[in-house]
Amino acid sequence: MQEESEGCGHMSTISQYVERFFSDLEVFEDVERGHCYKIFMKQAILEFLDNETKETAFAVYRTFFDSYRITIEGSSNPFIDLLDVLKTYEENAAVLIDKQRDHYIHSVNVFILGLAIYAKNANYRATFRKAVMNKDDYPYSYDTKNEEFFYRWGLASLFHDVGYPVEIVGRQINKFIDFATDVGGRRSKSNVQLHFDNFAELNCIEEVVPKRQFTESYFDSYEDSIYIDMLRPVDLLAHKIHSSLDVDLKAIKLALDDFVNVMAKHGFIDHGYYSAIIVLKWYGYLIQSANYRPEYFFWPVLDSASAILLHNCYRNMLQKEPFGLGELSPAAHPIAFLLILCDELQEWNREAYGIKDKLRTLAASAKLEITDERLSMTYITHNGSLPSNFSREKKKLLYQVLALDCIFDSVSIRCKALETRVLPQHQEQITPRPLLDDLEQLARAIHELYNEKQLERYPDRPLKYPSFDQLNDSLKYSNLRQAMNIPEKLRQMGFSMCPIEQAVDPVSEIPQEYVEYLAQQEHELWVAERKSTGWITGEVVDADKKTTPYLVPYDKLPEAIKQLDRDPVENIPILLSRIGMAIVKRS
Repeated sequence: MQEESEGCGHMSTISQYVERFFSDLEVFEDVERGHCYKIFMKQAILEFLDNETKETAFAVYRTFFDSYRITIEGSSNPFIDLLDVLKTYEENAAVLIDKQRDHYIHSVNVFILGLAIYAKNANYRATFRKAVMNKDDYPYSYDTKNEEFFYRWGLASLFHDVGYPVEIVGRQINKFIDFATDVGGRRSKSNVQLHFDNFAELNCIEEVVPKRQFTESYFDSYEDSIYIDMLRPVDLLAHKIHSSLDVDLKAIKLALDDFVNVMAKHGFIDHGYYSAIIVLKWYGYLIQSANYRPEYFFWPVLDSASAILLHNCYRNMLQKEPFGLGELSPAAHPIAFLLILCDELQEWNREAYGIKDKLRTLAASAKLEITDERLSMTYITHNGSLPSNFSREKKKLLYQVLALDCIFDSVSIRCKALETRVLPQHQEQITPRPLLDDLEQLARAIHELYNEKQLERYPDRPLKYPSFDQLNDSLKYSNLRQAMNIPEKLRQMGFSMCPIEQAVDPVSEIPQEYVEYLAQQEHELWVAERKSTGWITGEVVDADKKTTPYLVPYDKLPEAIKQLDRDPVENIPILLSRIGMAIVKRS
């Protein structure tokens, strides 16, 4: 993509939805204290969408939790540490598990998908505001536009799988013991159980201030809260589910208190149960320690934590006897509804860690459309197809668990298999990433080369921006993002970059079939983005009327326009040579 060229600015549909969400978001710290948190969070998300890696996912986590950090003297940000544990366990501890896929990048995609639905569906926005934004119940909710949703949704979506290491360990032990006992062809299962000598040590919030002082406002709100311990996460979750879903308090409290034993008996682990407890345990301690209002804990944090619990527990417990609940209404628990929906829909770009999952065909990407009336999701695979009943079963599950008709008139789930793959398949491995200083040099080189190409094509036309320093901030960042994309493009083609003096048999020219493949891919993304934002076919490019003659298949484009999509790929060897780097084949 070249920054100044009309008709060539590619941005995915989901990126457009994110832009829309942030255009309607106000952040208290920005409005009242002059920070730029909204800009940082938006840019981190857009960069992640441009290149979905653990590094860009970490930037999303960090900008969100730093923006809403609870500061205690002498402490760092503990939430990032928790998420690092999740990432480390998944990368290093899943080798004995049959079914295990990424949850670290997945959670960021769930977060972004929820922002998109909120931005594009007025029914959900209205439902959330009616259910949550009641100043009589919670007078301390954000007055800034859409920030209360952003905060609660961020906590729920980004933390919803933080307890997954518990499930990984349980599965590993069972898998290993099954293997170890399979002597002479025995097939019986050992069913190793997770046992706590003192579960109360996990299921408690440290009392930093006197309990009565910290819980007084919450006690006054609910008469039946006398039956629960206000510093026990499981009790708080039981009460929240009781009040939101109108289930019997004693019944749900008994079920959650006994859930550890139920999981052990039946040989499964619900990581959402542990994730919710961890969130309440940490936030309860930190909010007391920072001397924040208790309401900040008992309203938004408890709401988000209960959504985390419900994202698995609703169908695995509450839709069964003795509760027998029907589909979850968005009005009953807006955040839980959205978390279940987004968690089930997010199936693309989930790295396989499990033994059997590595052999399966998984969705590489997805095409998404959201309006006030409909939700359409198409999962795209390479070199293989998803199971024939995948779409039907996914849709069936969603309608069994969620009252989707309250939000959408129709929900469509499809699969599309790309039978051919031009780019080579290769072993996944960590690719060294350039430093920001190197990327800045590359961004400057991109702009210089762009100007040279413009002078070649239009020698009589003066340059709009003769030097990089004359660009506005947005265009400078556009060049930087293009520079950041180069390592990923090389990875897709089976190449990597290294200093020229270390290069053996450097690649001086990108193979033409790779160029055409990536150029066509870029054009298809651009067409989808233009159509989603109201552009139509016209004789000339007119930004005001949103017309362009280029909403056609790649092979129907004039050569001059095709070249605009080829340039970013073809120019990579030249650009890298200007900063002392070369392209080599990956071993």
